[in-house]
Amino acid sequence: MVPAWLWLLCVSVPQALPKAQPAELSVEVPENYGGNFPLYLTKLPLPREGAEGQIVLSGDSGKATEGPFAMDPDSGFLLVTRALDREEQAEYQLQVTLEMQDGHVLWGPQPVLVHVKDENDQVPHFSQAIYRARLSRGTRPGIPFLFLEASDRDEPGTANSDLRFHILSQAPAQPSPDMFQLEPRLGALALSPKGSTSLDHALERTYQLLVQVKDMGDQASGHQATATVEGRHRRDFWPGLGARLWAC
Repeated sequence: MVPAWLWLLCVSVPQALPKAQPAELSVEVPENYGGNFPLYLTKLPLPREGAEGQIVLSGDSGKATEGPFAMDPDSGFLLVTRALDREEQAEYQLQVTLEMQDGHVLWGPQPVLVHVKDENDQVPHFSQAIYRARLSRGTRPGIPFLFLEASDRDEPGTANSDLRFHILSQAPAQPSPDMFQLEPRLGALALSPKGSTSLDHALERTYQLLVQVKDMGDQASGHQATATVEGRHRRDFWPGLGARLWAC
């Protein structure tokens, strides 16, 4: 049995416990901020007794950073000195320490993740300015004969990069002005039921579609781009062969 005096002695001796690391702080900065700089982002929870130390801002590798961020030594605020471009860099991993002149760390490191909030500043682009396809009497309605492709450099998964495809015009408009249909999310181009019926009786001709891709999903606003689709109808194809891609 352990003597009571020995148990009390063990309890009274300070235990060396590892210091808990500060939880990561997350900060958001609007892309292309147009206000005054420096822009103050967040105040770090620096200890009051650490006034003698020097605040050191570094990157995630521990090396001093010379980027667009700085620390205000008087207020303890993290600040950014210029506008940021999300397409150039979407996130910045920083860490802040309070150190003595000899390098002894008094507090930290405090990890800080800076996320650049996306602005809709990128215009979508089609993969081609002109798409070409050949159509035959065997091209069935609703079956895609061409897929349009477009991209947007804004942040994926947001409305800024959410694209929709539309047909703006068809020329010629005969024998029907709506011979084609375009799936707005996938960019799948197909003959409409009316277009398939009309194509069976149409003369050989080339149909030209002006198509649009727009960001911001189904919202009325957004950036847009256009491309041309040329569909050549040939009556001498064997029935059932459907549409064929025509090399640009």
